Amino acid sequence: MTAPRYRTLDGDELELPLAMDRWVLVPRTLARFDPELAWTLDYDDAPEPEHADPRLDFTAGALLVPVERWNEHAALEPNLAPCAGIAPLAATVDTPPRVPPATVAPIAADLHERAGFRAAAPRALARAATAVLASLAIVYVAAVAAWLWSLRHHIAGPDVSTGLLLVGAAMLLAWLAGVAGALPGMRSLASARWRDPGERTVSVRHQLLEHPLIILRIGLVLQLAGFMTLVAIH
Repeated sequence: MTAPRYRTLDGDELELPLAMDRWVLVPRTLARFDPELAWTLDYDDAPEPEHADPRLDFTAGALLVPVERWNEHAALEPNLAPCAGIAPLAATVDTPPRVPPATVAPIAADLHERAGFRAAAPRALARAATAVLASLAIVYVAAVAAWLWSLRHHIAGPDVSTGLLLVGAAMLLAWLAGVAGALPGMRSLASARWRDPGERTVSVRHQLLEHPLIILRIGLVLQLAGFMTLVAIH
């Protein structure tokens, strides 16, 4: 039996090992290097053979190529020598016809990826806007608490002006929340009973973070109730 051979650019011939006398083991490094062997990259991986020619580099793995397929290319490529002296592969192994890789699949995947990005971008922007507004609403509530604490001894004109500024800030944040709620892909920020599709009602903490208007309402109620209580005390 004559083993399949590969002729290098220097004219040296290398014998390629066989598996069960039916499969040619082609080094992946060699297949990537030589365009005449690029077709072998379509075949399955195989373990690194033993007692192979030391000049062959199998560190990147091997390819399991049918002998008949190798012989077909060896009849066309001058640097390849066929493997002779074995029974036809079709008599023992029924190999299904290989279908060339479709070019439509990568295009469809690319279009799907772009469409997914276009659909996800507004939602990502809306979530970021909601998180920023929720953070500002929490800052407003903290400022209201500090303002009320400063009024525990006396209430002066500047203190009332500061309270009005806090109310104005709350109105501005509420307006921004309404604008963000009108963005494409953004759920309404004014609804406290929002449900995720196919999921249970979100937790209270999740509602607070997803709906800045709830935090603003709590802050306004705290500010007005606290101010009226302090006025009644003083």
